[in-house]
Amino acid sequence: MSQPRFHRPAMLSFEDAEKIEGDSDPAAAALVAMTSARALLGLADDEFGDNAVQKLVAAIQEEGVDIVSDLWERSPAFTLPGALWRLYLLNEWYQRDSIKVHERFVEGLNAPFTAGVDDADPRPQMPDDAEFFERLNALMTGGGCADLSKLLRDAALVMRILASGATFGTTWIRTDKDRLANMVTRRARALIETAKELDEAAIRSENGRLI
Repeated sequence: MSQPRFHRPAMLSFEDAEKIEGDSDPAAAALVAMTSARALLGLADDEFGDNAVQKLVAAIQEEGVDIVSDLWERSPAFTLPGALWRLYLLNEWYQRDSIKVHERFVEGLNAPFTAGVDDADPRPQMPDDAEFFERLNALMTGGGCADLSKLLRDAALVMRILASGATFGTTWIRTDKDRLANMVTRRARALIETAKELDEAAIRSENGRLI
């Protein structure tokens, strides 16, 4: 994974953000990660106003979410940038290999048991994978998100279902050099753990504590 690129977003000014290099200032890096995550959702504040948010979203739409996604990688799972990092990886996986992800999803739906789904009371309604990934990709391409809490919960369900697909084995990304070789997506067990983290993020989002 390349070093974080502090190009554009910041609760600092754009100029100050561009002065940050690598991890030389972890506190500032965390601040930039949070601000870029909020901006992707269209959230402005006193330091990072509507005009700056619009510029960032326009840049994401033109250049791709990669210009900010690296900022989120080291953020804790219970924070907004940490949750977006996990959503980003899931979206990248789907965009790269949508057919296999869909096949694995269908297989998971037909699995005899899916932890966190079949043992839940009440049993959650399964999202349509195509519709879910359309919503997820809309967020990651600067199109916004009408209900972040629902997106997080649906992402958790999708990950649990994908983890139940047995044909592909417990490991489907087999080299550390793979762009998506990350503990979040590499193994079925990691998917389940990430699903738990996204459920917690959804709860925090509903309570206004996903910060």
